[in-house]
Amino acid sequence: MNLVSSASSPPRRRCSYARLFLAALAILGPTAAPSGLAAQERTSGAPLTFAAAVDAARRASPETRAAREAVAAAVARERQAGALPNPTFAYGREQTSRGGQSNAQDIAQVELPVEVSGQRAARQEAARLRREATEARLGITMATLEFETARAFVLVMLAERRLQLSEQSTAAASQAERVIDERLAAGDVSGYAARRLRLEAARYAAQRAEATLALRTARQALASQLGLTGMASEQLVLDPGPEPLRSTSLRDMQSVAGVGLDSLLGIAERRRHEVQAAVLDAAAALAEARVVARDRFPLPVISAGYKGERVASGSGLPTTGLTGFVAGLSVPLPVFDRRTGAVSAAQADARRVSAEGDVVRRRIAREVADAVDALRSAEAQRAALAPHVGEETRLALRAVQAAYAEGEITLAEWLDAVRAWQEAESTFATLDADVVVRRAALARAIGLPLFPTPTTDR
Repeated sequence: MNLVSSASSPPRRRCSYARLFLAALAILGPTAAPSGLAAQERTSGAPLTFAAAVDAARRASPETRAAREAVAAAVARERQAGALPNPTFAYGREQTSRGGQSNAQDIAQVELPVEVSGQRAARQEAARLRREATEARLGITMATLEFETARAFVLVMLAERRLQLSEQSTAAASQAERVIDERLAAGDVSGYAARRLRLEAARYAAQRAEATLALRTARQALASQLGLTGMASEQLVLDPGPEPLRSTSLRDMQSVAGVGLDSLLGIAERRRHEVQAAVLDAAAALAEARVVARDRFPLPVISAGYKGERVASGSGLPTTGLTGFVAGLSVPLPVFDRRTGAVSAAQADARRVSAEGDVVRRRIAREVADAVDALRSAEAQRAALAPHVGEETRLALRAVQAAYAEGEITLAEWLDAVRAWQEAESTFATLDADVVVRRAALARAIGLPLFPTPTTDR
């Protein structure tokens, strides 16, 4: 169930950690992140909202830049697919002579291939579909980036909460050590009890060191998503937002218990970029097969031009000059190459791409089902533990501390109470974060964005 195994030093907060975790998906809408978020602004101490984090991750992501360049290349290929074939200019001169007579001919003509079977339109259609499929893949990259940033954001807050719990446990152990040292000096407790408590205090100190490292690791992971390096990760201060779970993608889905799996699969079929890309790839493969099929038809070449002829005799007669025009038509004969192999290969590729689309749909169906089950399990576990943690348990811990200081409970009872409190609070913090991540995973599985309106990327 653990979402992280590590985390580092947190800023202290007085707000509820449940609110912190759930607010990780807080959506600030159009007023979210400032455009052109610079590294120095992100590390100047101002709280970093989730919307600003995603906006910064978009700008820093090399995967996003690569996907955008792929779209630019696809747009250029679509434009190139509509280009007309270039004409060819040809010039020739023939000159013969015999017995004092000469004959010279100059021929200049322009040749133009003519696509009579719709090859250009078929190429344009295939290029358009390829461009749309590439844009869908850009959507896949953006959705993955949003989810990974959301997860990293939540894990930092979880690590902060775990460190806070470790510090509270360490402080409680230090207070108990002072009490037992006084009792040991007075001869009221045995040396074994004092050593047992010091061992427990050392365990809490080790947990605090582990939580500090875990927070540092989580912050570095988030900083890497934002394109920050070095000590910038230590200066990250997170602001989860004023309200929990304002994401429009899940606003009406606080629990999936009443949402049927078929309905979610229908949403995924319409909204997942992977499905859109698979459909467009299949359509593009069919269009390319049509291009290859139309290439079987010979491409005629028409020509037109000028011809000049000069005839000179050697008997003193004047030179005769003739001018006129030339026109021609050439058609390749499909005798040896009828493109049957290329057509069969293109048709087989189209069927292969269509089958790969079915693979994508099955994988997405499994992802949606797994996301639903995981979210239901996490929500059920959190709901079962929620009544036993929070302000009441903190009051109970203080009461245990006071009771031990007054000698009303034994060391064993104090150890059990503090350990139970820490484990319960840590488990609930993990479940709280897990619910947020699972909801984000479900939103991604069915193709809903984490933002109602994505912030501007350019």
